[in-house]
Amino acid sequence: MKYLMAPVALLALCTAASASTAYGTLNNFDVVNDTGQVCHGFEIEIEDVHSTDITYTYDYNHYGTPKIREDNSDPLHPRVFIRYESAKDAAGAFSSYTAVPAGPLSPTNGHQCTNPGVNLGCEHFGVGYRTAPGAVRYNWLVDDGAGTLVHGPAVNIATPSWTYVPPVGAAPARVQAVIEAPEPPEVHAKEFGEAVWVKAIKTTSHNNGRVDLEDLVSDDPDDANERNWRNGEPDEVEVEWEILQEEFSKPGEGNAELAGGEDELPGGDEVVTRRYEFYKYAGPYDDESNEALCDKYPDPNPNQPECDVELLGDYIGAQMAGFNVEAPLGLIEHLQEGNVNEAYVDRAVVVGGNTPYVTTITGGALPLGLELESETGILSGTPLQSGLFTFTVNATDADAVNVVRLYELDIVAGPPQPVVADVDGDSDVDLNDLVLMRARFGQVATGPDDVADLNHDGVINVLDYRTAVTLCTRARCAVQ
Repeated sequence: MKYLMAPVALLALCTAASASTAYGTLNNFDVVNDTGQVCHGFEIEIEDVHSTDITYTYDYNHYGTPKIREDNSDPLHPRVFIRYESAKDAAGAFSSYTAVPAGPLSPTNGHQCTNPGVNLGCEHFGVGYRTAPGAVRYNWLVDDGAGTLVHGPAVNIATPSWTYVPPVGAAPARVQAVIEAPEPPEVHAKEFGEAVWVKAIKTTSHNNGRVDLEDLVSDDPDDANERNWRNGEPDEVEVEWEILQEEFSKPGEGNAELAGGEDELPGGDEVVTRRYEFYKYAGPYDDESNEALCDKYPDPNPNQPECDVELLGDYIGAQMAGFNVEAPLGLIEHLQEGNVNEAYVDRAVVVGGNTPYVTTITGGALPLGLELESETGILSGTPLQSGLFTFTVNATDADAVNVVRLYELDIVAGPPQPVVADVDGDSDVDLNDLVLMRARFGQVATGPDDVADLNHDGVINVLDYRTAVTLCTRARCAVQ
């Protein structure tokens, strides 16, 4: 099966001439910390996908490789969480952070969001997926004051979906990107959600050069030779200063979405890239409905004197999006760490290309309990060993394209488990433990983990004692 999904975009093809709606990935985005407090991570939530639908993640920020988990508490609507989170030092303090900006940031600062060596108050995140999501949400993670990270305010940076129309006769294939207003909260008191300004920028021409997730970044004005979201093509502003705002009773209407112009693909394999910049709406709202009263900028309607104020608020981030009809074969860059004796999240290591794959470990070895399925390239299982494991993955697809990558996988050991029947806690079972156990006959167990309650009936008794005798570390329960 040919994967019709780029590492930076997702699409669905139809064989008829009608359009087929496809939802773009989260792509790569710069995001400004506008929470007013120091943040220690970021979380992306995607509905109606599985962990095996996640392809590439962008890992070059202050938090590194994210942790991915799947929630199937609602079997009809699985959710995947991609969590970028600070580690803690030996003292229990967070070791990484995103600063509060010293002042408003501009889009030209965007390339600094990808540099972990500076901390201006913004970050760069990204993730690809190959199944149309039901919803996408992202939030900063903030300390609740007790050392636990919780969601900060929602981040109002939209992600484009794509509609692809295949070629028909002499008419070339074409694609159209659409972004939507910020998702309304589940419980709302007013008719309209939050409003944001958006500027849409597109390249005026396209080529078939490969665009990887890490290429979808803001340009660096000091580096003329860098790779960035433009993919080597000139760009222009397509739409400047459009309001995005959802009306709850009329979803999809009014200012609920912004549809871009159609991009033709005369060669059929061109990569289309776009950039969307988002700014806070600083104008007045209707007190009763929360509708933004001013939707024209920079020249407000002269019949609306209330709009003769500064309407454009602070820059809050930019989304860089790419669309590719067929994803080239690839391997993800990094693997998240796991925990011994805990199920490792099912993870697609091989992405794109034409299935079935032939995937092998050609050097090193996986930890005991994990396996890499050859035909699908999915890593799964429960690691039974801790340590740092180094191995090489070699994958070939049905078109005989081959990719190879070296991985390191850290499996963390859990806390030491108490030795059953080791009542005195010296890591063995001997006569001393039996004496202490006899002294506790008739006592209620301290809890389900009481090492003296071997039959888990809640009381220490002779049955526990007899079992303990069989567990002695040395002959005749001798004391060392």
